Order: sequence, then structure tokens, then C-alpha cells
Amino acid sequence: MLKNHLKFAIRMFLKDGIYPWLNILGLALGISCGILILLYLQYDLTYDRHHKQHGQIFRIVNHLQATGASFNVAKTARELAPLLKEEYAEIENYVRFERYYNPMLSYTSDHGEKILHYIDNVYETDSSVLSVFTHEFIEGDPASALHSPNKMVITDKVARMFFGSEPALNKEISIDNNQRYEVMGVIKELPGNTHLKYDVLVSQLPLDREWIRNGREDPVRVSEGFWNPGTYTYLFFGKNYDARQFYSKFPQIFDTYFRGFGEQIDGTVDMDLEPLADIHFTSKRGGDVPQGNINYTYTFAAIGFFIIILACINYINMATARAVNRAGEIGMRKVLGHSNNTLFFSILLEAFVLAFVALVLALLFCFIIIYLTPLEDLIGKQLELDFFSNPILLVGALLLTACIGLMSGVYPALYLPAIPIVKALKGKFSSKTGGRLFRKTLIIFQFGISIFVIICTFLMEKQIEFLRNTDLGFENENVVLIPLQDSLVVNQMEAIKSEYKRLPGVSEASTAYGVPGLGVGGSVFWVETDEGMTQQSINTIWAGEEYLETMGIEILQGRGFRKGSEIDRNLRVIVNEATVAIMNWGDSAVGKKIKFFHGNEEGEVIGVMKNFNYSSLHNKIDPLLIGLSDNQGGYLHLRVSPVNLRQTMAKIEMMWRGFDPNHLYQFKFLDQSFNEQYKADETQQHLVGTLSYVCIFISILGLVGLAAFTASQKTKEIGVRKVLGASSGNIIGSFSKDYLKLILISFLIAVPVANYAISEWLNSFAYQTEIHWYNFLVPGIIVLFVALVTVGLQTFKSANANPVKALRSE
Repeated sequence: MLKNHLKFAIRMFLKDGIYPWLNILGLALGISCGILILLYLQYDLTYDRHHKQHGQIFRIVNHLQATGASFNVAKTARELAPLLKEEYAEIENYVRFERYYNPMLSYTSDHGEKILHYIDNVYETDSSVLSVFTHEFIEGDPASALHSPNKMVITDKVARMFFGSEPALNKEISIDNNQRYEVMGVIKELPGNTHLKYDVLVSQLPLDREWIRNGREDPVRVSEGFWNPGTYTYLFFGKNYDARQFYSKFPQIFDTYFRGFGEQIDGTVDMDLEPLADIHFTSKRGGDVPQGNINYTYTFAAIGFFIIILACINYINMATARAVNRAGEIGMRKVLGHSNNTLFFSILLEAFVLAFVALVLALLFCFIIIYLTPLEDLIGKQLELDFFSNPILLVGALLLTACIGLMSGVYPALYLPAIPIVKALKGKFSSKTGGRLFRKTLIIFQFGISIFVIICTFLMEKQIEFLRNTDLGFENENVVLIPLQDSLVVNQMEAIKSEYKRLPGVSEASTAYGVPGLGVGGSVFWVETDEGMTQQSINTIWAGEEYLETMGIEILQGRGFRKGSEIDRNLRVIVNEATVAIMNWGDSAVGKKIKFFHGNEEGEVIGVMKNFNYSSLHNKIDPLLIGLSDNQGGYLHLRVSPVNLRQTMAKIEMMWRGFDPNHLYQFKFLDQSFNEQYKADETQQHLVGTLSYVCIFISILGLVGLAAFTASQKTKEIGVRKVLGASSGNIIGSFSKDYLKLILISFLIAVPVANYAISEWLNSFAYQTEIHWYNFLVPGIIVLFVALVTVGLQTFKSANANPVKALRSE
């Protein structure tokens, strides 16, 4: 029986000409989007689950608060974890990570060749990292690799960079031309879906910091160390231990380690344990490694689901619209003894056949998209179309195809067998009002989704453009940043800046610790108010004398830094308008006293600068001060002319290689680095935009088939209209009018939904583009135009046919 139904389904497929192919293309797009979304979800929702013991690993974090200061950070003090393990038996182990910032690693081969590379993800850690976290070792012994000082474990990617195909074990690598480390292990590179990515692990992170060690006689000084977090800390609990029970210990932890200094600053600490597998999406703390946004994942999944629904709608519309053509066939099969159940199964099987034919085409689409397009670079995720090693993908693809076949086929399988036998055999069956209303409803839903997604795409792109073009309050274009890696270079910085300013393409040069968009530090100060000196946390940039001129920062009150002034180096600072506002200084900010938290000498505010956005436009402008640094380190900032930029950059590089021959030359442009903050937003916008094209294509695909079929069914009506004098334009207009009404209804439904969705998305930005009525109208007009052109082209052929051919059988 199944064999006969299958044969019949294949014959119907071959008989129906172009219509099954339109359905297959639509279903293939739906299935391919479904498979890609499945891969995307699998990647995102399995963050850090490759660690076999992830259920026992928790990161401990804290929110430190005091008068005028609040630090909600993903780090703790280096000293905390070892002490906790000593006191609490439920903690079986701990792992701490401290990052090297922009280190240069070097290796000298047996032939004297020196190989240099900057490696981003280098961490000093504890030996327990290899037993708590899961790693696939290629070389070395995990039991002993990091148990001795000056040892190193590297990934296979780093091993290839330095040693090629040679074994890496026991070779020595230097960090920043300083300490040498012996390679004791090579591990497989960590998967992309891990929140803490490391390429190099260095052994023997000290138990405490030197300044804490030297002040152990002073309990308050020791306590202050716990208020200065700088280490990612992970606690490893025993199996089946409910880590939430550990929360009851937090008050005791505060009393033991934090209270001494906390009483001086009127401070409190809220601690938290974050399950390893939840960190990527749930942690929103300062100083954290790159964080995910679960709303983006839900958005892509929702749009993928909509695309699948659109593909199913296409099939349902075509199957029910063609019921008139199939009425005779259904009637004859009933006469021959086929029951409604048999017909239901047969028609449903047709949908499954088309769905699984579409699956083959969908796999081809997926292969092309993953391996022959820049998709991975766009989304920053590594997707693998490997059904053999990924059973979830295999089962998911088959279930997805089966579900699409079921959703597409079940309504036609219920609708067609219900055709009355007598009307079917007499050729008098016509689609009922209910059937036409159902198809119209599906078209409204289809185009409503398409218009909704396109409106969101337009407005998201508008916001991204707004972020790129907003006046930040300083001149971030044409500023070259060069990291300062060598103390000898820092000591010669005045001469180096003078040399660069002699270049025709360089107008200003300065240095600074802290770069807008890359990260700005913070300090707690004592600041003068009407009630006396009060403590206040303020973000800080320690810079050179020419920093304000180099960055184009405007002074509103007071003055900037005087070149060569020793007084200005004694904590003479310039604050922004946000600082003035939070301190209630009004017009009397200049001259206000300020000093470091532990400082004795008072400085003062010498100027007020205009607010500028030194962090992402997701955030409002916070208090900031700029002071002169004791040494000219951090980054060298060079303002360059856009004229002959290539030649200028070549000269800058040549000169730098002479100034610092011991390090690889690195540079970045400030505006490009600043815009990197919006990469996740741009990724979402590009993906939503791409999916919007797929939505409208599938909708138009269905409209092509439906319009062509409708035109073919009304050949005689068109002939009569032509004989009565109707022009081709009149006929096309008459046929398009019905579709125009449906798309207008779709537009009216989609607009308020899109407005709500995009408003929610924009709420994550402190600075938002303006939304106007025409931002909604333009996408609607585009969809309407494309749809009407599609219907018009399908009707044009029938409208221009010879009416005699259509009417001679009458």
C-alpha cells in the first residue's frame, strides 16, 4: 500500500509542472534556515558544556559598594580563593586566572631564528586548571604540566605558530623578552563557545600580591586587598552539592576578609556564584570577558521559525488553490473505493515526499552558506555541517523536515478528501468562500511577517548608522594608536613624539593610559564638596600634556595642561561635565580640591571639559577626569592627516621599528577600535537583514505560484473581458486589487508589532536615532511594489493572450 501511495505521489510531482518545484524551493529555504538556526542554537546554548565537570564549577564574583563608589565586577581578589578553600570543606578546589595584556611571545630556534607573535589570550593560573577544566592533550602530561614554576601549556594553534610541525614539548618561550617558560603541554584549541578563551597558560600564579604580603602586620591593609579585585576565580564543589547552600557563608566571608577596610569606607559587598554554563548569557559585570545576549539568540530562532512557517504557508496555499484541478481525481479515487483516511494518508505523503526532496536541496544550500560564504566571520561562530559526529544535528534535520512535511500537508490532506464526489465528477466543484478566506488569511500572515522583519532591518541599520556617525564630543578619526611595550621607549618618549611631529602627515602626538572604546580605568578619590571632603569613584585617563589637543577635547571652564609644568603633575586634573553634575559643583568646579584615597597631598581641578563619549553609546556618559601620568606609557596617540595616509603610515612604521626593535610593530586606528564595540549589534542587524530577504523571497515565491495558477483558472474570464473591450492594464489592475488589499492589511498589522519590537531593542542604547513615520512606510511600499510587480507579470501573459483561443470551446 505504501509503495502505491509513494508511486502516486511521485507521479503527481512529475505531472504538475512548475508548481511542485516552487514548493520544493520554498520548503528547501525553510529547511536550510531551520538547519542553520539549529546549528546556531546548539552553538549558543552549549557554552562551556564541553567541560565535563561544568555542573560543579562556579565563578565567584562580587559587587563592591561604598559612599560614592560601586564596582560590580566579574573578578575577585587574588587572595580570596586559597583562603576560602582552607576554611570551607565543600570547596574541593579552585582555579584563578590573571591575564597578561597584549604580551609578545618569542622563541629562538636552534638555527638562531627568532619568532615573535603577539598572543591575546595568555593567562597566569593554578595547576588545578588541568584537572577542573576539560582539555584534550596532544603533547605532555596534564598531571604534572603546570605543577612547577616557569612552565607553560599552549594550544595547538600557538604550537604551529612557533614550531610548525616540530614537537613543542620542552622548548622555551619568552614573554615580553623577559621571563622564559618551558612548554610542558600542548592542548587542542578550545571551542569557540567558551566564555573564557585562553591560548597560553602559565604556571604558579602567586597566592597573594606583593603589596598585601608586605603589609600583613596591618589587618586593615590586608582587608583592603579584598576590595581590589583583579582575578577571575572559579570554585569547584563536590558532586551533588547544591552551591546555593554556600550563600549562607557570605556574611561570614565578609566579616572575616572585607569588614576591616569596609568599616573605613562605609562599604558593603554582595557576592554571587555563577554556574559555569550560565556565565556567557547571564553575567553582565564590569571587567568581564565578552558577554553574549540571549535576546539575539531568541531573535534569530524566532525569525527562523517564521521562515519555516512561511514555507509551509506556501505549500498550503498552492495545495488548496489547486483543489479545483484535483477535484476530478479525488472524486474518481473515491469511486474506486478509496476512503477519506486513505486519501488523507496519500495527500499527506505527497507533502512528505516534497519535504524530503527539499531536504536534499536544503543541505546543498547549507553547505554553500557555511563553507563558501563569509557567514562565520559575520556571526563570529564556528558552524560545522557534520551529521556523523553531531547526532543532534542529524536527528534535528530529519525531525525538522518531517515536521515541515506534516505542517504543510495536514490541512490539504483534510481539505481535499472532503470534496463532494458528485460535484467533483461533474466538474462543478469550486473553492468555497471559507477556503478562499483561509488562503487570504495565510497571505496576510505571510506578508505581515515579511514586512515586520524588513521594518526591523531598516530601523536597526538606521540605529547602527547613527552610532557610527554620532558626534562623540572628541575627534576620534585619524588617530593612530601604538602600544608602548618597552620601558626604554617610554623613557625616550619626549624625543620620539618630537620626531613624529616633524613628519608632514602628523600634527599631534601624546600618550595615555586608557583609550576611549578600549577601556578606561577608575579610581576612588577624596573630593571637595560643600559638606567637606567625600570619597568618590571617578573614571580616569592618565595622559601626556598634549592629550587634549591630540584628541580634540574642548575645555569649557578653566584651562588645560601647561607643557613642562611640574605643578600640573601634582594631581592637577580636568573633569567632565558629568563629574561636575554628580558633585553639585555648578560653576565653581575650578579650584575644587581632590586627592588620592591614600594620598596626603591635595591636588585641584584646573579645568572642566565638555562631555564626550569615551565608552559605547549603549551607556550614558559617566564622571571622568584626566590627569598627567608619571610616565608616558600606555598608548602613543598620533593624529595623522588623511592626505597621503598610506605614505604617512609607512613612515610611522619605519621610524617605530628603529625606536623599538625588540617588539613587533602594532597599531590600530581609534575610530575602528571604538566601533568594534558595536560588532554584536551589527552582526544582529546583518543577520536579521539577510533573513528578511529570505522571508520576502519565500513570500514572493508563493505569490508567483498562486498568481500564475489563479490567472490560468480565469483564462475564460480574461477572454470575455478582452472581448468586451478591457485593456491588458485593466485586467492586471483588476487582478492586483485583491492582493493590494491583503498586503495593506498585512502592513497595518505589522507596523505596531515592529514598532514595539524595535522600541524594546533601542532601549539597550542610551543614545537612540529618531524614528519617523516614513521609516515604516518605505519598507511597506517596497514589499507592496515587489508583490504587485510579481502578480502583474504572472497576469500579463494571460491578459495578452488571444481571447479566441480561450473562448472557442464555449
